[in-house]
Amino acid sequence: MDVSAEHIDRFFKDLPFFKGMDEADISDFIKKSNLKKYSKNQVVFLHGDKAEKFFIVFNGWIKLHRETPEGEEAVIGLLTRGDMFGDAAIFCEAKYPFSAHCAEETQLIEIPTYFLREKGKSHPEVMENLLSMMCHDMKSVRLENEHMALMSTPQRVGCLLLQLSSGMVGKGGTFSFPYDKSLAAIRLGMKPETFSRALVQLRPFGVSVKGSEITIDSFETLVEYTCSHCSATPGECRRADHCNADCPKKKLCSAA
Repeated sequence: MDVSAEHIDRFFKDLPFFKGMDEADISDFIKKSNLKKYSKNQVVFLHGDKAEKFFIVFNGWIKLHRETPEGEEAVIGLLTRGDMFGDAAIFCEAKYPFSAHCAEETQLIEIPTYFLREKGKSHPEVMENLLSMMCHDMKSVRLENEHMALMSTPQRVGCLLLQLSSGMVGKGGTFSFPYDKSLAAIRLGMKPETFSRALVQLRPFGVSVKGSEITIDSFETLVEYTCSHCSATPGECRRADHCNADCPKKKLCSAA
């Protein structure tokens, strides 16, 4: 897909990371960045590689993971449009603390390490935004630990479905699972068969599955079942960010 300069410019300006920056500074970032296409399963970098680039997902899905000496894989993140990774690039001579592969065909915006460090030295807001991004990542880890402690397996899967459908409007809807369900299972720390059973257990709450297609009859019903066991507020949860005024999650967030 060919991407126009205007589209790239709008994409950068819509990212929270660049909010508050001068037009000239954003323009500098755009000039130094490179939009690169990756195929499904292609390696972006491996754990221990020198951190030479900072990445922004333009479209597609990225899998962040680590492996044990015996080859067991731990998926530590699944990122999509607007998400950033590779913040180890702010440290001189740093190495990536995980590997990154493309879960689907993906386009990444790549920014050189040296430029990010230079901007960070002369523009405090760049470092502040990087620290804010790291803080958000830490909150996500806290929420994951909370979910494992307080939510049932079907509720955790329901939470994932709500995140994946967060940009949809209306009472309910159908969407295609954007990557392999087995990858989602690994990300949630469960076996693929456990993930499949959880999808079946969500049927009473209006969730149905046909191949890669997921139908949620009522977002409100699934939110009521899932989100009362989660302390996430807008800014920490994609679904909460997109809730309408009558959504139970919005009411829960307001009371938090």
